[in-house]
Amino acid sequence: MTTFTYEDFDRQLWERELEDFVPATVYDMHTHMWSEDHRGSLTGEPTGLREEIDYQDHLDWAAKLYPGRAFHLLVLGTPMPGMDAAGHNAWMAAQLAPDPESAINMMVTPDMTPEYVATQVDEYGFLGLKPYRTFAPDPVGARICDFLPESLIEVAHHKKLAITMHLAKPTGPADPDNQRDLARYTREYPNAQWILAHCARSFNSFMMEEAIHFLCDLPNIWYDTSAVNDLYAHYLLMKHEDRKRVMFGSDNVVAGCGRGKYITYGRAWLFYPGNEAGTPHCDSRATLVIYEQLRQERQVAEMLQLTPAEIEDHFSGNAQRFLAMMRGGVQ
Repeated sequence: MTTFTYEDFDRQLWERELEDFVPATVYDMHTHMWSEDHRGSLTGEPTGLREEIDYQDHLDWAAKLYPGRAFHLLVLGTPMPGMDAAGHNAWMAAQLAPDPESAINMMVTPDMTPEYVATQVDEYGFLGLKPYRTFAPDPVGARICDFLPESLIEVAHHKKLAITMHLAKPTGPADPDNQRDLARYTREYPNAQWILAHCARSFNSFMMEEAIHFLCDLPNIWYDTSAVNDLYAHYLLMKHEDRKRVMFGSDNVVAGCGRGKYITYGRAWLFYPGNEAGTPHCDSRATLVIYEQLRQERQVAEMLQLTPAEIEDHFSGNAQRFLAMMRGGVQ
């Protein structure tokens, strides 16, 4: 069970600002689970992404975060170099078996063969793949192929899989290499569907400003909004993109249920936990990152005058159509 807390202050903020915004059904398209049973060669006390979280934890947290809402999720393999990836992937599949409306992206590493990945997808019914930059030799400056070999993109194409992509490089989607790679991969492997995590990793809006018009022209590109607390990044995405390509995500529970906010400055961003010492001129308590994100999304919905149908699509309809398409239904 997780060590995060839900407090009266969080409930008050939900009731004042979010209760009337979040619709009756929530599909969270960016979540993670973890069990220390699959730590592999990892040592030391669990920290960060090694928080013990299973499917029931997600249901329990959803009942707190979005009371009274129906809830389903896309679980992404948790990327920990040295982990037992095979055990982790099999465990996720077992955990999600009772919920056919939810889905899983398989944790993949660059050393996995295409044959192995294809076999695992067939055995466990994974919706797609979850690579991550920490498996690249240079996690900061990596190109996509450094942590997702093209041979695995070919598997995604042939088996019609999703790829949840957390872009690397300091400018994320604005980086010329990332743009060249996405343009080529979406053209040459048209059956693979790319979910660009964290608003295409635009935690700072300058990245979205420099990339949004390029991204809008790409086929087979989707987005989740997880953990982005920058108002203008959300605004640019919802203003310029096809809103049916943008799906709600939280990065729960480790990131989304942390207490504080991801703040931006200059061309950077970082996690800010709030002022624990207190500020005399206001209420200095911090709420959860996911609530900070939802506040931005609500404000953008008001700015752009999103209709109730568009808001419902963002939280569930777009995800439901995406999942149906990936499973052979009608888009």
